[in-house]
Amino acid sequence: MTTNKPSMLDVIEFGKANESATVRQYAIHLERLLARRGYQPHHLETLDGDLWLYLDIAPKYAKRNLKLNERIAGWGFSPSTYKQYQSDGRRMIETYHGDLEKRMARRSRQDTFAALQALLPELVEANLLKQAQTRNLPRLIDLARARNWDISNLTRDRLISLRDDCWTSDDWGRVKQGAALLDYLRQFPTCRPLLPPEEIGDLTGIFRLTSPIPDFLGNEAAQWVKAATTEFVESMNTQEGRAATAKEHSEGSRGIYTAALRTYVIGAGVYRDLKDVNGLTPLFDPDLIEKVFVDLDKKCSSPGGLAPRSLYAYAEKLKLCMLGRNMAAEATKIETLISSLPRLIEGRNASDMMSKDTENWCRNLLESAVNRERFETQHLLYVQHAMAALEHARIEGIDLEAFARSPETQPLSREQRRLASRFLRRARMFGTCAAFAAVELDGAPFRKSNVLDDLLMAGHPQTFFDHRRDPSSPRIEIHIPNELLKNGGAMTKRGQSMPKFKFYKIGHGADAYRILSFFLNSIRPLFCGASHSSLVFPAIEPKSQSLVTQTFDSWLAECSTEIGLPLTAHNYRHGVCSIEVYYDPNCYAELETVTGDTEATLRRFYAFVDAEMRIRQFQARRYERRASRTESQEHRPESAA
Repeated sequence: MTTNKPSMLDVIEFGKANESATVRQYAIHLERLLARRGYQPHHLETLDGDLWLYLDIAPKYAKRNLKLNERIAGWGFSPSTYKQYQSDGRRMIETYHGDLEKRMARRSRQDTFAALQALLPELVEANLLKQAQTRNLPRLIDLARARNWDISNLTRDRLISLRDDCWTSDDWGRVKQGAALLDYLRQFPTCRPLLPPEEIGDLTGIFRLTSPIPDFLGNEAAQWVKAATTEFVESMNTQEGRAATAKEHSEGSRGIYTAALRTYVIGAGVYRDLKDVNGLTPLFDPDLIEKVFVDLDKKCSSPGGLAPRSLYAYAEKLKLCMLGRNMAAEATKIETLISSLPRLIEGRNASDMMSKDTENWCRNLLESAVNRERFETQHLLYVQHAMAALEHARIEGIDLEAFARSPETQPLSREQRRLASRFLRRARMFGTCAAFAAVELDGAPFRKSNVLDDLLMAGHPQTFFDHRRDPSSPRIEIHIPNELLKNGGAMTKRGQSMPKFKFYKIGHGADAYRILSFFLNSIRPLFCGASHSSLVFPAIEPKSQSLVTQTFDSWLAECSTEIGLPLTAHNYRHGVCSIEVYYDPNCYAELETVTGDTEATLRRFYAFVDAEMRIRQFQARRYERRASRTESQEHRPESAA
């Protein structure tokens, strides 16, 4: 199984090959202990070689722990043998990771970060610092070193800029906690020479809009967003008809409108007292619109400012709000600013092209045959990890479905509860990512909200069709209508719609069929929301809602990193298209069918792939001519003397 983490099998094989007879004995005892527990070699290959996981599987012996003594007897051990094997297993894992840390240390830089880290154990031992405070510093160090910074280069602004390198909000949270530790260490004289020149300061809410908006404006803004993101059939004149045909935009679209209005109102608060204004409309005076956008445009280059692409997106949404409320002069003012202010122009141009970060990600994907293969087979790797988590729970005698529904009622020891929580999380996480990736890779690269929020097995509109019991043609089908797609309106005007994607048990789509069947049978029941809705991806809690987007984002970041290919849900669309163009420059018509974007748009976005391919072909032809000339010269007869 492809993973960046060492497995328990890696630990055992390392020990068996060690020159030390003692270490070899540690490995043998670790293997025997796990074998008695029911872990065969193929299980060990999927079990993390983690010390804390091991200590939950094989806790330290305690005579008064009656439940542990019962389990030890069931495993066929005497207490003395178990104590010996358990302690040797622990030593084996510690030995493995000790050597691993030494190898990593030899490769790492001996910089000021390393010098500071070397002081921390002494502070912990002296009870001047808690071990938990140090856990998140390595993440900050990793990101700083990736930018070739030493600790003397760290400033508040530079540290804030590391947010761009974080995959998730949790990741950014770890960086903030690492920064807090650096400030905490300033009180210790031995640490001060190794710290940044200036205090970093509190980073809480640094990217949060903290200026207060009065409730009455907030409530009115919510009404504006609802009106702007709800579409009706134009021929419906009655309130009842409009309500019956109402179609709301996706959660992501509503979120952009909300953020745009909030950002604008806070900016307007610099010039007007928000408590005294008579609603939102007076805040959209053309002169005030100009002042607010000039300020936002200037702040684009400052920490915490909007990216040009985001500022342009906000301006477009506000313009649509104005048009929807018959505020033509105000909408025209925003359009004028979009065509005039430098950052808004930059954002508009960037919106017509792929972002540099995404293009670089695609280039890195295409440059490596290993990454291309891993991208296209990642769902097969994820499902292996999910199946392994279920198997490990079975070995430990844990009913994960019962534990998911009611953990407090399960007769489990403290160690078993920790194992159950760990295995449940990994099963949910990897199983969900496997199913999501199966839809994206073997079906179509839908947008994240279409998969998480719109796949329904019943109700209206039904988008997921389970025909696995069809005796003549077992299959699963997905069909998402235009009204749910971001580019659906444009597709409807062109007379196009997304086809129905079919995954057959035998033949095309068999991998996706197998993975989706596994998800529906074994993973979806682990979500308490499964019995409350027909959503394919239900909430963890017993609610009639879809899986929380932020939870999925963090899961995908963790799962993809573990298999060695970090990505976000947004990368699927670009990864699929880039790879297809890489292998077949004439595939744009097929890509138009599975993405809903026009061929012209796709050619504009993936022109860099075509350009690189033409360069490779040019180089190949030039090399062939050169080789041909060399060969002809070598076979040319020598002239007579």
